[in-house]
Amino acid sequence: MAALFFLRAVDGMNAVLRHLVGAMLGVMVLIVGLQIVVRFVLPRLGIVLSVPWSEELARYLMVWCIFTGAAVAARSGALIAVDTLPDSLPRRAGDLVRLGALLVTIGFFLGLVWLGARWVAFGQTETSTVLNIPMAWVYLSLPVGSALAIVNIAAFIVERRVTAKTSLAVAPEDNPEASLI
Repeated sequence: MAALFFLRAVDGMNAVLRHLVGAMLGVMVLIVGLQIVVRFVLPRLGIVLSVPWSEELARYLMVWCIFTGAAVAARSGALIAVDTLPDSLPRRAGDLVRLGALLVTIGFFLGLVWLGARWVAFGQTETSTVLNIPMAWVYLSLPVGSALAIVNIAAFIVERRVTAKTSLAVAPEDNPEASLI
């Protein structure tokens, strides 16, 4: 029962995160589009403008999209993986190798949480060049995204163990996002 509550909570969180990432991507596209118009279209019309904040804001939004999107992708097993070894082993042994790889991935993200926390502390003393915002807000994407990835990997493992999906292998029908590649 607790496992199903955990899975529902993580899926609810991910629904919000998907909307947030989509909104950030939309804003990023609008900002880059504005920059294109300002740099290439308006000068041909004799209008010279500058939007120096656009490149910096688009870059920071991209950083947040990457770490948040990677965390959401971890929930469905969509992070990049080489499955040659586990696929060539018997199912039980392959699952153990996959579980080991997921635990190593959690360890990697734990390291990023620790490193990101140090960067956030460092970022308290510096501001961005144009927007003049504390760089800690940008650096915060690393520990936040990594912590969310840990939660999502844990949910992936729990779902595979608790529900009818007894294998840690990700079939294409389990992950419709992966088939878009």
